[in-house]
Amino acid sequence: MLITITTPNLSSADEQLLIATLKQAPYACVVFVGDGVYAPALNTAFFEQLANTVKDTVTDTVKNAVKIKSTPNLSFVSTDAATRGANLPEFINPISYKELAAISAKNKHWIPLL
Repeated sequence: MLITITTPNLSSADEQLLIATLKQAPYACVVFVGDGVYAPALNTAFFEQLANTVKDTVTDTVKNAVKIKSTPNLSFVSTDAATRGANLPEFINPISYKELAAISAKNKHWIPLL
């Protein structure tokens, strides 16, 4: 399942949908597109809680240190963020439009949050 967020402001219904979806379908992908790249900055506490709730953290031991990778199901289109000057948290992965197209092709079910 692919959820695209194109609005910076999420309603409480949008937040509940995200929580319920990612708890039931941890393989679902959430991608911030267009003005949606502002959403994590405007809703920081919510997205931190969401990432911690459904986090499927991958750790690698590198030279006696543990490196924590980003949450694999939260992404943003890097060119949209750069164009808008948006700074996103490190736990959200930057992707290209080509990668978004690949994610879109893999997912039959899409939910846009406009």
